[in-house]
Amino acid sequence: MGFLRNLIDSFNAFLEKRREKRRIEQERRRIERERRLEEERRRQEQERFLYRLGNDFEDYVIGMFDSERFELIHRTPTNDDTNGRFVHSMVYPDLRFREIATGRKFWVEVKFRARTEDRGVITWCNDNQLRNYKKTMYESRNPVFIMIGLGGTVQNPEKIFCLNLDRINFTTLYYGTYVHNRVTNRRIESFEELIDIDGKAETDNHFRQ
Repeated sequence: MGFLRNLIDSFNAFLEKRREKRRIEQERRRIERERRLEEERRRQEQERFLYRLGNDFEDYVIGMFDSERFELIHRTPTNDDTNGRFVHSMVYPDLRFREIATGRKFWVEVKFRARTEDRGVITWCNDNQLRNYKKTMYESRNPVFIMIGLGGTVQNPEKIFCLNLDRINFTTLYYGTYVHNRVTNRRIESFEELIDIDGKAETDNHFRQ
């Protein structure tokens, strides 16, 4: 009887260890699941925050273009606008204007950065976005300008730079790439002003060589 009792006790102990191990594994999975859900919630909140910032800076940039001289003919929707559903127009640059006097159309991609990275570097987009912007430029035959707000707030950026996508082939901008493209007049009254900003940068770089 003693041997049988020991055998039963050992078997029960074995079962209890298995149950405990299963409980521990279930608890680990629960904690991991909650951690992933929390990370996803934070990621979505961060995305919504960035979208709101982006929309606010878009509003600022739209206000830079004299409404009597420019017509806003397109504004690319965000995830918030489409309830998270993808629509094809989301691959376009943020804004498209038409200069009323000349009928000239052009795109504006809007970016805001609170600060630069090391040595003034700005990563302004990812590879897919760059390809989409270039594709839009070639297919529409309209120039694409990159308007970058730097520092300050989205409602009042410390500096604004404007670059022609035709001269940009990388997702990273080095300080020397954009420093001469600063927008000094925040009331744009003609398409030529955008061209002049980019042309001034080329002239400055020419004299610096």
